[in-house]
Amino acid sequence: MPDCPNCGRHTLRTKDWACQWCGYPLMSKSFKVIDKTFKELEEERNLALKPTGSEDESEIATEYNSEPGPPVAPPVKPVSRPRPAPVPPPQAQPSAMQPPVAEPPPPEQQSAMPSPAIEPPSEVQPSEVPPPAPEPPPQAQEGAVLPPAPEPAPEPVQPIASPPPPPGQNEPAPEPVPPPMPPPAAKPRIIVEPEPPPEPTIKLEEIQDGMEITAEQIDALFRTAKERANAKLAEKTLVIRGVVEKVFIKDQLDIRYVMVTSAQNKMTWGLRCTFNKEGSSQLASLKEGEAVAVQGKYEGYSKNIIFKDCVLI
Repeated sequence: MPDCPNCGRHTLRTKDWACQWCGYPLMSKSFKVIDKTFKELEEERNLALKPTGSEDESEIATEYNSEPGPPVAPPVKPVSRPRPAPVPPPQAQPSAMQPPVAEPPPPEQQSAMPSPAIEPPSEVQPSEVPPPAPEPPPQAQEGAVLPPAPEPAPEPVQPIASPPPPPGQNEPAPEPVPPPMPPPAAKPRIIVEPEPPPEPTIKLEEIQDGMEITAEQIDALFRTAKERANAKLAEKTLVIRGVVEKVFIKDQLDIRYVMVTSAQNKMTWGLRCTFNKEGSSQLASLKEGEAVAVQGKYEGYSKNIIFKDCVLI
């Protein structure tokens, strides 16, 4: 029986392609199939491990009895305190107005002496009544909680008076004046240079053999009517003025020409001026963006307007 790659135990494959112990997916067919899903096997194992009600109660009772309870503190014996002896009331001091009380004679003399007449008791002045003795505080009963002593009220905090200003400084200090804001910076003035005036238009009827024409004028003729311009320029030699766009010199392929455009480089058609091998030495000195005048014979057009047998003037 093969082992599970997850739990490493000998296992069978369930109907849902999982390990019967851990549920790991088993895609190999080398495992034998069991006619149950992993969920059904899990429920059977849970039911087998679940204890009955009587076992739960006995285990709970055993755990409850076996668990040590909190330590019981020994009973606190009440502390007997001796009661204070009663304070005798203060004796009244004899005042200067009251005669001193004579001590009674011994009993032998009292029998021989005549009994004096009993006088009514004189009224006692309020000032002569001794003040009552203060009652002793009640003894605190054992276990009784005495009320807390009242806390003394906090003394009010007196505000600290600021010292008076020195003489001559009673007036408040003037508020600082903020510095004036600088004027906003002037926006840079954008100067738009005027575009150069367009080249004067030329009509096809005015074109003659050997005349001078610009690259932009040729482009305008072909943009207006390329078929008529092609027929008019056939077999005509013209002097073309413009700007060098690109120079191509490949002697091994017999390719030597220069692309001429206008100064604004906004032409629709490009002018391709092809040179012979004898005139290729002139192309090496040309640079892109340089003004140039080329004399050549019109040959036709395809992607560009082509002139052949060109020379620099």
